[in-house]
Amino acid sequence: MTNTWTGDATQPTRSESSFSTTSPDVAIHIGETSFYSHRLRLLGHSNSFGLTGCLTCVGPITVGDITYETDVALDFGEPRASYTVHVPMEGWLESRHRGQQLTSTPDLASLYLPDGGIAVTRWPGGSRHLTVKIDQTAVDRALQALLNGPGDSPDDFSPTMPLKAGAARDWVRLLLTVHRQLEYPDSLMQHSVVSDPLVESLIHGLLLAADHPDREALAAPVKPARPSAVRNAMDIIEAGPQLPLTTARLAMQCHVSVRTLQEGFQRHLDMSPMAYVREVRLRRAHRDLRSTDPADNTVAAIAHRWGFTHLSRFAAAHKKMFGTTPRQALHAVR
Repeated sequence: MTNTWTGDATQPTRSESSFSTTSPDVAIHIGETSFYSHRLRLLGHSNSFGLTGCLTCVGPITVGDITYETDVALDFGEPRASYTVHVPMEGWLESRHRGQQLTSTPDLASLYLPDGGIAVTRWPGGSRHLTVKIDQTAVDRALQALLNGPGDSPDDFSPTMPLKAGAARDWVRLLLTVHRQLEYPDSLMQHSVVSDPLVESLIHGLLLAADHPDREALAAPVKPARPSAVRNAMDIIEAGPQLPLTTARLAMQCHVSVRTLQEGFQRHLDMSPMAYVREVRLRRAHRDLRSTDPADNTVAAIAHRWGFTHLSRFAAAHKKMFGTTPRQALHAVR
């Protein structure tokens, strides 16, 4: 027999950032205060219910070190304005996100995007987990700053993050260090001059550790600054790749000659301005293929939306850039 709670909150017992309760209502209040509105369902006996842990918050990041004493299921509403990373320290956890079944273990974290529901189908009793909430705006702005412009798919992260790899392992270590230091009221982490750079490092670290379309670009060596005309033309293209752009029109808007703009793109990007336009359009089409419901859209409709009228050439270019056909991308498991 299971019991479901939606919350009848009273204040939990707290010592600094620590908490301990045997009340499901108080447990919901703790979760909703620091994370998200949710329903709690007991999968074990209600007499054995308990919740212990501690919470820390620094800027746009909230970290919960949480243990339930009996098996529970949690159903979170959507949308949320945050990315969420679940890192098991001891035990495991089963969840469902964007139609995909996930199992988190100490070797494999789960990453939940703002635009998909989260259903924790089983959080085993006695298992200890880190739940990390990072403000969506902070992540998206950090990605744009690192790329010196908007990314192609700022929210298209892989839902899993292997923790044995160097970058992800180091990110969790940094996360734990910040979390532990924040527990002390006299910690240097209480001062923004110390905490702000560490918060930035945690967000940048996540962008380097998680799998997403822009990770390779972030990890690549920094290239010399491009001439302003090339940067301006790239900004115009990124802002409106669906527009009827031409090299002449771009050159006029950037106040340079066509030959100057062509030479600048060839020197600094190893491609022509129109090749860059096609690349941006292809990436936007790929983003739409990955994010749309196949029941509501087709490969042809998305291709035409981004100016690709020859479907076989579009398919060949898509496979060359992304390793899959447009149809495979459209029907990929989300």
